[in-house]
Amino acid sequence: MHALLPVRRPAPALGRAVATLLVAAIAGAGPLAPRAAAQRLADVFGPGDAPWEALGLHRSLDWVLDPERFVDSRAAKRAIRGAFDRVAALDAAIERAGNYRLVLWYVPRVVEDENRGRQMYRAPVLDLYAWQCLFNDPDVVDLIASRFVPVRLHCDEPLSARFGLRPLDFVEPAVVVIDGTGAVVHVCERMRTFDPLWFVTQLRLALLKAGDPGEPPADVEGLLAQGRWDRAARAIAALPEDGHKAYLLSRLHRLERRPDEALRTLALAAERGGVDPGDLAAERIRVLMLAGRDAELPDTAPESGARAAEAHYLLALAALRAGHEDAAHERFEHVAATWPDTLFGRRARANVTLGNDSRPLGAAFTAFESLRYLDDAAYRELAPDTEWHGPALSSRELARRGLEHLLENQRDDGGFKDCRYAYWPSPSITPNAWIAITALAATAMLELRDVAPDSIPPERVDAAIARAEQYLFAPEHVARGQNEDVYADAYRLLFLSRRAGRSDGDERARLVARMNEVVREATQRQKTSGFWAHEYENAFCTAAMLRGLRLAELAGAEIPPESLSNGVSALLAARFETGTFVYGGAAGRRGRPTSEKDSATRMPLCEGVLLDLGQSDPARLRRAVEIYWEYMDRIERVRRNDFHSDGEIGGFFFFHSLFHAAELTPMLPEDLREMQRERTIALLQRIPELDASYLDSHEIGRTYGTAMAMLALCDVGALRDE
Repeated sequence: MHALLPVRRPAPALGRAVATLLVAAIAGAGPLAPRAAAQRLADVFGPGDAPWEALGLHRSLDWVLDPERFVDSRAAKRAIRGAFDRVAALDAAIERAGNYRLVLWYVPRVVEDENRGRQMYRAPVLDLYAWQCLFNDPDVVDLIASRFVPVRLHCDEPLSARFGLRPLDFVEPAVVVIDGTGAVVHVCERMRTFDPLWFVTQLRLALLKAGDPGEPPADVEGLLAQGRWDRAARAIAALPEDGHKAYLLSRLHRLERRPDEALRTLALAAERGGVDPGDLAAERIRVLMLAGRDAELPDTAPESGARAAEAHYLLALAALRAGHEDAAHERFEHVAATWPDTLFGRRARANVTLGNDSRPLGAAFTAFESLRYLDDAAYRELAPDTEWHGPALSSRELARRGLEHLLENQRDDGGFKDCRYAYWPSPSITPNAWIAITALAATAMLELRDVAPDSIPPERVDAAIARAEQYLFAPEHVARGQNEDVYADAYRLLFLSRRAGRSDGDERARLVARMNEVVREATQRQKTSGFWAHEYENAFCTAAMLRGLRLAELAGAEIPPESLSNGVSALLAARFETGTFVYGGAAGRRGRPTSEKDSATRMPLCEGVLLDLGQSDPARLRRAVEIYWEYMDRIERVRRNDFHSDGEIGGFFFFHSLFHAAELTPMLPEDLREMQRERTIALLQRIPELDASYLDSHEIGRTYGTAMAMLALCDVGALRDE
């Protein structure tokens, strides 16, 4: 589906800067586009450089490093070359671990003989997020350095065969904990939420499972570093009553997720004195951010102290959480320039260094940097991945959390821009993806406006929707004529039509007029074949566009009849006699019929649109929906993959198909409607990430997944029954 930008060799300095600025300007790359400093940082990378290495993110720990460097490029799927013996390297690490440590095998890439790495396309993007957020966090670094032998090795065929770690059951990035005998203690794969405190807790649980090897140190700092919190509490209690004792106790309370006690003991430490004010400020800022008490954060922090870089980095992250991209970027730049060779200096540099898609390499601007206390259930047991494994949450609670997540990730210009969807033919398509996702988020907020009025005032939601609409219809935000503008149009019509359904009088007239403008643009983009194209002509984006046009028509917009009829003809031309739909345009029907499995993600949408436009029948739609759910296990299995990991099924189809199937629920007969409702709710209860967001392909991002999940939840009627 996607093609990556080629990795270009560095040009002469002036040419590099100008070329990169031009790419960013064309792509509308957001807050970083006008910042030449950020652009120039990207120029340090050559075609074979690993960004984590150039940024120094590996210097925080004494890693055993794989010599093979995968980068975010077309070559990311290549086979592992060279004669490096990874089995021998891992065995040497196991021998080093002995009876006193465990081996932490971090797996950034899986390339074995069965899948040959095809399960993931841009795994190096997630690899860098793990480097930045986990392996450069002080709590994680202290624990690994004191109790583990850290190894970064790709999982090749010999290692895959030895440990039975094969896609699609095992997908990168992953962590495998091994004891000194070579036995596997724990495996955590498909890591998509990079939360350092959760990760520390997982490592502590793995140590306990392995028998808590090693001898505890005598000092409190060593006990805290090793994750021996009970012993640390007893050792702290024996210290003299001074500021240092209170400071150590506040750190322990923070690790134990007791923010009120942590803040109280911090105040006591400040009162007693003897602790650097910068360290106190950093600890307080970290506690407040973890507790979600951002309103209590200071405007700035001291420039001195061992933790000054951390304090300023966290304030940059807080600015971003408040939607202020420019302020966040300035703060990250300050940290990178002032404290360059520190954990947080390197983390900050990742957030102001641009990748091949002209977007920041780091996790902050893509909503992958998690720094907030999770539910207690997330910390209780070893987890196989970063999904939610606690008790099933009610639909209303899922909706409340989803709405809060959306509100937190809106930027101050109204847009939702965490997506790094920039593949083919250039980053110029990114703005259209941002428009489509902003429209979905705005529609979800519209549906969820009153879901939790006591904790999320409807007025706050209204303001967010108004800002989103301003973003959606600012001409400079649309890359008209570039790939994906079909979804920018289809989902803007979705938003406008649903908002019009809640409006009347002049407001409804305004929304209808705006729909007519989008319709004029969209119909001009229809191909002579009747199809629309996102990258190429196909049935699924054509059906999504026809659905948007139909909703606009029902809301009062004027739709050219020939546009609908030509679109219907295109869909019929893409449908085989078996009822399946070809992946691309009608030309693909020349071969054998597409299998039900490969067509399952597009069948409900395509058949539902045809039925709505009078060119199908209820029996066909029933069969399409039944086939969709029949293959849900295959569809869900590749949900968090970013490639066509199961034939024509890829992770990026998951929420596209779920939302559009849910949207058509009212068209189904009662028995099928109830089945779809129950299965959709159960699915959405099972698959949230730890932070309550939703995700399929990491390329498209958390806002997209969360908005689609919330719309599906609403459209099957989940909230009406609670």
